[in-house]
Amino acid sequence: MKIKATILTIILGIFYPFALLAKVHRNRITFISLEHANLSKDFKLLYDRLKQDTNYEIRTVLFKFEPSFWGNLKYGLACIRQLFLIQSSRLVIIDYNNFVVSRFPHKKKVKVLELWHATGALKQFGNDVDRDYVIHNYDYVIANSDFFKPLYAQAFNLPESHVKVTGIPNNDKIFKEEFIEQTRKRLLEKYPMLKGKKVLMYAPTFRGRISTHFREAKIDLAAVHKKLGEDYIIIYKAHPLIANSEYEGNPNVLFVKDELISSLFCVTDVLISDYSAITIDWMAFNKPVVAYVPDLKNYAQKPGLTIDYAKEFPGPVVRSEKGLVRALKAGDSENGRQKRAVFTKKMYKYCDGESTNRVVQMIDSIMDES
Repeated sequence: MKIKATILTIILGIFYPFALLAKVHRNRITFISLEHANLSKDFKLLYDRLKQDTNYEIRTVLFKFEPSFWGNLKYGLACIRQLFLIQSSRLVIIDYNNFVVSRFPHKKKVKVLELWHATGALKQFGNDVDRDYVIHNYDYVIANSDFFKPLYAQAFNLPESHVKVTGIPNNDKIFKEEFIEQTRKRLLEKYPMLKGKKVLMYAPTFRGRISTHFREAKIDLAAVHKKLGEDYIIIYKAHPLIANSEYEGNPNVLFVKDELISSLFCVTDVLISDYSAITIDWMAFNKPVVAYVPDLKNYAQKPGLTIDYAKEFPGPVVRSEKGLVRALKAGDSENGRQKRAVFTKKMYKYCDGESTNRVVQMIDSIMDES
């Protein structure tokens, strides 16, 4: 990847002086994503709101990276387009680590806002892990609670005062009872096999890196389901960066690809995850969660974790399928409820469903700066 980064830097370096000649459009806001080829989640919510203000000129560079020859070629072309739009926009909004922003300083009139693509982080990321390039030149980042301020400041190389605790726009809906009830009804009609079952959702994070390839966490869900019995049903929601899951079409699980995980929460009784930040989102439902982490010892060293995992994770931490089955059969407990309450208080500042409004106000403030 370092060779690719060097080649890309040289190519972009040719265009960079011309990009600097571009005029900064004081009303232009550009959304840049490397994880989604269309507007989704926070981007969709903010785009729709900002589009209502006719004073703003909205541009987008939406690109889903694929680690192949053509994927790298398309990525290079997208980077050239990014370069010119970054230097000509008053505000650039990104949702992932951005190579172009980090390698090529932007003008003082330009501001870069990071909307990290998760509610928080249980695993280390950004500048806290080995990288092919150092992250910098970000101006602001939003966070879900004060706990994340020093973590984000370090990860994104900016002052703590520029980490703004607003809450996450995409989470607004999970604090609204109407959304939960309507979504639950829709999904039970779509997946009638869920009715009358204890619904477990397995949703792990990916393993691997964007520069090489991503792989699934290893688990035998068929064996787990067999030991639990027919009163249970397992939904498997793969990380969006995982392609060609081995569980697609598996009769022992309900593999769901075309539903947001926030929607699947509405029909889930127990979440099974690992180091994924979706555990933080799940706290809004105040239901049990179990960590299945057979690789905890290695993962705690690389990439590393942001919490004392064994003590602070808001549910049982198990390292074997046998332990997972035992924890699931045991059900909720007073200790589990207490751990969830402590964890939620640490991870959330706002539970009012108004985070989109706070982020829009923040954007308006940035755009109004002289």
